[in-house]
Amino acid sequence: MKLFMVNNSKIDNDEINLIELMYTLWKGKWKIAAAVAISFIAAISYQLIQTPNNNFTAITEIKPASYSEINKYFVFNNLIAGIEVNTDTNNTDTNNTDTNNTDTNNTVKRVNVAGKINEITSLRLLNIYIDVLSSGSVIEDAIRKFNLLEASQYNNEQEYNEAIIRLASSVKILFPSVNDETNLETSYHTIHFKYHDAEKWISALKYVDEFTNKLVRKTLLEQYKNTLIFLERKQKFQLEDILVKINNYLIDYDREISDKVAYLKEQSAIAKKLGIVKNTIEVQTFGTQNALLSNIQTDSPFYLRGYEAIDKEIELIELRKDKKAFIEGLFELEKDKRAIEQDQTIERVKLALQSDLLVNNNDFSAASLKAITTKFVYENNTNKEMLVIAIVIGLIAGIFYVIISNAFQSHRISKKKTN
Repeated sequence: MKLFMVNNSKIDNDEINLIELMYTLWKGKWKIAAAVAISFIAAISYQLIQTPNNNFTAITEIKPASYSEINKYFVFNNLIAGIEVNTDTNNTDTNNTDTNNTDTNNTVKRVNVAGKINEITSLRLLNIYIDVLSSGSVIEDAIRKFNLLEASQYNNEQEYNEAIIRLASSVKILFPSVNDETNLETSYHTIHFKYHDAEKWISALKYVDEFTNKLVRKTLLEQYKNTLIFLERKQKFQLEDILVKINNYLIDYDREISDKVAYLKEQSAIAKKLGIVKNTIEVQTFGTQNALLSNIQTDSPFYLRGYEAIDKEIELIELRKDKKAFIEGLFELEKDKRAIEQDQTIERVKLALQSDLLVNNNDFSAASLKAITTKFVYENNTNKEMLVIAIVIGLIAGIFYVIISNAFQSHRISKKKTN
């Protein structure tokens, strides 16, 4: 008993021999490897018996309308690009008598209609298509229509609708970009969605593409309709403004003529009273080598012209049948009025919009989801973290097993020697 206690105290007091420990582990390397292998195989077996993971990320390209598709709108685009419309009649100058001026002083400013009505381009159609997709309403309809979520799994309709909204919001639309790793550019927008049933999602994509194009067409027509309404109202307001100005010109003319006739009658009465029949306004004549120059003093009283001339002027004024010919600036306003009334721009655009290109749904395509070329990236069913943990556990277990088994073996040998 004493001898055993002495041996134990010696063992406790001895320092750990690292070289001997490493030698022990090296001797038991196959046991350690076996423990690691057993742990690894157990982890793999556990993952294999689990329910298979069918989740994937579906990646679908959104391709813009082709050149042949956009070429259908060639006539329409050229129509709105080649027509001018009246846009401003506020530059009328009542003192402007230059009827030949067609530039900056023209009473009607004309600009290209393309500044008001946008052409149909591939980029414009694509942008509207993506905007409609981004709203989420079409995708929500597709989720309901193709049962991407089972309503029976939810307690009530509100929970079901909320789940649909969440699932629809998980759909991501990514812009073309350059991959930093491969340095390759993604040529098209792409739509990304995580799901587990490829067949259902393909069917949903086809529905989304068809319904989105219908909404794009509807949006496009509404945009043109609103633009035409704006132009019609603008033309109406312009015409109203010109009519007001014309009426004001006529009213002002009547007042000016009335005042003028009253003044002339007063001057005629003075001339008659003074016995001035003919014009007696003083004329100063200056002689030169080549001509005679007359300097009429116009600051003299008007009645000095004589009542015959004044009465004749009153007579002619009162005999005027067409007073418009004597209103300065009125002719320019009437030309502006005629130009607005005869402008057929809006009617021509309406006729163009009534063509089969925008009326027939089957012939319209703003962009397309190429569902058939969708790439499915499936999630890996193997949990790499679990395998690493299994290897570490097997390694630790193997090391402990080798150390403990070696300690027991050493203890048995020591015991035999003491006996």
